[in-house]
Parts: sequence; structure tokens; C-alpha cells
Amino acid sequence: MMQKAFGTNYGLTAKVLKDAITIVRGRTKEHVADNGSGVIIHREFCPECGSFILEYGVSGGSLDDPEALPPKGEFFCSARASWMPEIPGALFPGTIVIWVKLTV
Repeated sequence: MMQKAFGTNYGLTAKVLKDAITIVRGRTKEHVADNGSGVIIHREFCPECGSFILEYGVSGGSLDDPEALPPKGEFFCSARASWMPEIPGALFPGTIVIWVKLTV
């Protein structure tokens, strides 16, 4: 699911409170689906260009300064491409189910 949403072998999102995000122009279009582990997620896209903007967090590439939020965790590692290295010291290696149980 993540690979389809991002169009690549990985996605970068920042986990922040929804109230901390302000869409400065236009409105988003929402898509609701199972994330592959039984958790229903809401993703929001730009209705004009289709860019993925929001999920549980913000798409890292949409931030003004992506360098300000380095990766801290990995999910769905079993689907990682063989050429993709692990993130050193990453939290929650494995599936998103572990993260959901720890944060709910």
C-alpha cells in the first residue's frame, strides 16, 4: 500500500498532530483504505496534481525543510527492496501493527 501511495519503494512521513497542520491553499481530496495490516487509514491528496499530502502524518517531501525531520522509524520492512538499506537506530522495525499498539 505504501509503495503504491508514494510510487516508490519507500515513503517518508512525519508523525504530527493533525491540528498542527495548516493547508495554506486549496482543499485536499480524501481516500480511505486498509493499510495492509487491518488498520483503516485516511490519505489526503491534492485534487489538482494528485500529490500525496497527508496520512497519519505529512509526506516528508511536501515540507518546506525536509532535513528538519530525519527518519526515526520503519514500517513494513518485510517489503523493503533488497537494495534499500536499513535506517540505523530506527524505532519499530517490522510492521506498523507494532507502532499502532504502542501509540493507541
